[in-house]
Amino acid sequence: MRNTKIALVLTLLMGCSFTAACGGNSANNAEEKGTGKPEAIPVSKEPVTLTFYMHSAGMSDEEFQRYVAEPVQKKYPNISFDVVRNAAGKKLEDLIAAGTYPDIMTVDTYSVLKMKEVGMAEELSSLAKANGYDRTKYTPTLMNVNDLYGKKGELYAIPWAAQYTALYYNKDVFDKFGVPYPKDGMTWNDVLELSRKVSGMNGATQYYPLASQVDPYYIYSQLSPDTLVNPQTKKAQFNNAHWKAVFQLMKDITDLPNNKSGYGSGRTRFMKEQNLAMLPDWGTYASNLMTAENQGGTGMNWDMVSYPTFKENPGVGPASGPWLMMICSQSKKKQEAFQVLTAIVSKENQLSIAKEGLKLPSYDDEELRKSFAANNPVMKVKNVQSIFKVKSAAIGARTEYYDAANKPLKDNLKKVVDGGMDINSALRDAEEKANKDIQSMVVK
Repeated sequence: MRNTKIALVLTLLMGCSFTAACGGNSANNAEEKGTGKPEAIPVSKEPVTLTFYMHSAGMSDEEFQRYVAEPVQKKYPNISFDVVRNAAGKKLEDLIAAGTYPDIMTVDTYSVLKMKEVGMAEELSSLAKANGYDRTKYTPTLMNVNDLYGKKGELYAIPWAAQYTALYYNKDVFDKFGVPYPKDGMTWNDVLELSRKVSGMNGATQYYPLASQVDPYYIYSQLSPDTLVNPQTKKAQFNNAHWKAVFQLMKDITDLPNNKSGYGSGRTRFMKEQNLAMLPDWGTYASNLMTAENQGGTGMNWDMVSYPTFKENPGVGPASGPWLMMICSQSKKKQEAFQVLTAIVSKENQLSIAKEGLKLPSYDDEELRKSFAANNPVMKVKNVQSIFKVKSAAIGARTEYYDAANKPLKDNLKKVVDGGMDINSALRDAEEKANKDIQSMVVK
């Protein structure tokens, strides 16, 4: 299978060298020397259908209708869509093998690298310049994702929305124990201390204090943007003080009274069993709570405060990555595809995203922040402005060796929280295993 994928990618890349589609908007365009304004590209009114591929970080059918189909139809009534989702028979390798390339692709931060590797990432600088596109209006950490994959001002992906983090809490649990609610600006140490006061039996119910649902890699980003694998040396680099702090935090959470399965097990306890006091989680979890409220109510009095931060780096939350869109380099309709992208990230559409209150708009705009959740009857009565009281950590790069390094790291984290391995031994052992697997990949 590996050889088959490699052959397909090589075939694609060889073909690209002979076609204008792969080279027409190359990275060289990011360094255009001319000072004259390029001739504007005429907007066609001829009917056109674009293939919209949900590769990763996609949208629900409802979101697609609201954030793509409707605004695009309003501005460009000649454009329609064929939506394809990443599923069996429609994986990336399936599209490459069949030569059925999409026009637009939704991706997460790290899928941009994948698209570059297989020759499907169009560099958009020329299209952006011809269409008067302004990349300075975005929240810097979101647009700077492009800097992970190019160092000359390249533009591969455009953010249309962003993730956020929050500490959700059940007011009823705090009331039962007579403990004041969490507040904005707490550190992890503050949260751990508070957790010890809301744990144990109350009546016939066992209550649990705290469960973290955010991947340790992103919690690590609160302390450092460093990659798991050094791209120059191709060596794992997590036997360090920052990873020790993350492992210690995960163990401290698990070691809280009556919390032995606290790490990574929070969502069911929080909403279904309603016996968990606090849940640090992604903003997307709010959609689960909102859906439950709209379907008859959660039966729980909950709210949210800012995500906990480390005392060593106060005010910095996890790297909250963007939802991104790219144009496929094999597309024959790149101008129309770029028109779609600009319609999705229009100020009007960004305001709609903000007012819904489930995703952050990608613009760095005070009006959008103040409007957050304004049209959401469930979320607007919550402490939603708390999410703006921590800033997103810088988004770190990943190499192709990420999975090889992440697996032993997470395996050993489980051993640490279960009490079967000390932190120093766990990190040292994980690094050795990661380097062994990385070396085997390098040799191949």
